[in-house]
Amino acid sequence: LLREVWGPAYAESNHYTRIYVGHLRQKLEDDPAQPRHFLTEVGVGYRFQLGN
Repeated sequence: LLREVWGPAYAESNHYTRIYVGHLRQKLEDDPAQPRHFLTEVGVGYRFQLGN
């Protein structure tokens, strides 16, 4: 995601992605500690899950 949006210089700066997703969870999830929409796929990245 970082490489596609900001270019190859940011490809290894994955802490920016974690911080940004954390901010999204704080703003949009009912319980950011137990996210239902912005999900982490271990070893892959993130996935957006629409509401139930």
